[in-house]
Amino acid sequence: MPRRDKKYHYLYKTTDLRNSNFYIGIHSTDDLNDGYLGSGTRLRRAVRRAGEDSFRKDILEFLPSREALLVREAEVLTEDLVADPRCMNLMSGG
Repeated sequence: MPRRDKKYHYLYKTTDLRNSNFYIGIHSTDDLNDGYLGSGTRLRRAVRRAGEDSFRKDILEFLPSREALLVREAEVLTEDLVADPRCMNLMSGG
């Protein structure tokens, strides 16, 4: 099933509980408890090192469609946010 056909579309923040580093991302799913933490390179490496229990994911915002989600991600992931040393995102805009 394409992501656009999923039931939920949301913007989330995954936080490393050990050091407060964070990753902002988007996810479309039919199951809000699917265990998804994110797919960013830095985030995946940190999860492999520390284990999933060292991270917390918070849903920041639900959007009505995948298209609206992509627009919102571009608004939130600014150059200033990505420049924050605690931010694990590699580039602005998503």
